[in-house]
Amino acid sequence: MSETEKFADRIRQALPNVKSGTLRFWGEWFGKPYDNWHQLVRCEAKPDVLRLFFNEDEILSVWAPGRLEVDRSTFRISTADRVRWEWFYYGRPKTASNLYFQDFVRSSAGISATTNVDWYKAKLKPSAREAAVEIL
Repeated sequence: MSETEKFADRIRQALPNVKSGTLRFWGEWFGKPYDNWHQLVRCEAKPDVLRLFFNEDEILSVWAPGRLEVDRSTFRISTADRVRWEWFYYGRPKTASNLYFQDFVRSSAGISATTNVDWYKAKLKPSAREAAVEIL
């Protein structure tokens, strides 16, 4: 069993008593700090990708996750090679045209970030000094 699959087992065992709240990726908040609420409802793993599913049909994919902390008060994945958050524009139909993402990739140069958000100019500045994924 891979480390990623072990993480998925730990998360499944902790559900539904897993920290809910606002997401942050390498220090970048999804939305304004503490302005939204996400609840983890299930997870799955392939050998190197952890997939987390949330209550509004959002999906968080984490490649090569490392150092997991999970309980009622903490959800943190300290390291990863890549993190991709996908969500449907809230309040609109859940169709392909309303599917958005933020994608973060770690390299020796730091963390690069891209998004397909089209209703504002995203200024993502992730930091390799922060945890790859946190729920706060």
